[in-house]
Amino acid sequence: MTADTRQAFERLRRLSAELDGISVDWQRFAQLAEQSGPAPDRAGQIDALAAVLVGAGLQRADTQRAVGLLLALPAAEAAIASASPQAFAALLRNLAADGDVEGLALALTLSPHDGRAYIARLRELVAAADPAQPADVTAARAELARILMACPKPGRVIGPVTAEAILDGIEAWRRLTTETPEQRAIREAFAHARALMDQHGEDDPRTMDAVIKALELQDPGCCARMLAQGGITMPASTHCTAEGEPLYSLEAVADALGADVGELQAIAEDMQAVGLDMRRTGAGRLH
Repeated sequence: MTADTRQAFERLRRLSAELDGISVDWQRFAQLAEQSGPAPDRAGQIDALAAVLVGAGLQRADTQRAVGLLLALPAAEAAIASASPQAFAALLRNLAADGDVEGLALALTLSPHDGRAYIARLRELVAAADPAQPADVTAARAELARILMACPKPGRVIGPVTAEAILDGIEAWRRLTTETPEQRAIREAFAHARALMDQHGEDDPRTMDAVIKALELQDPGCCARMLAQGGITMPASTHCTAEGEPLYSLEAVADALGADVGELQAIAEDMQAVGLDMRRTGAGRLH
């Protein structure tokens, strides 16, 4: 069901993107559509939509494609609305893990909560809060979930699983839209490391390399400090890449670790075999 939900969501996203690309005054379209009222049958609905689109500024030659998209949209939205709480929660989690800001925004608009009602209740909660009292994060989270469950769209129901997923989705969207380029690079580095760990295991050289790079992005110099705590001091670099990345000779690293050069050479060859750049060639790029 989770895969079906994601597939339905991607279809909805494509339909929405195509509609956004159509040159029409959508505010005017909404006004005219409300005035025209429901059509008695599908043929009447198609004619009515075409007339409204033309009235909102669309060229008559483009109405057939636009009508098709508008008629397909409700079914795509209904597929998301009918998803199980677990499937919808998984969709939000996956979009957040992918850093998909646009996808999260779209999914949250399709969620069963009434955004305006929820924000109004939040404002009431903030106004009633005592600023002198220390914040209880656990209690605050439970209250947010309770408020969210009390603000469903007409005909919809919000259970605990969906409420928690929506809160996480809102927080992920907020974080993604406010993070700095440096924060984004760190987040993406750790996400890449997690993906490699899931695919190859934590002991795979690719995973270890990605984890080290993510840690260094988050806290430059942390790996050298951890080694120093164990009595290991990394040698001075002998070269650097064109990008300024320091490089070390195998012999110097072996001496610092108290290891055998041959053993490190074998490890380096294993790392090279899985695609990691050990700088055994391309000396013209080194300094």
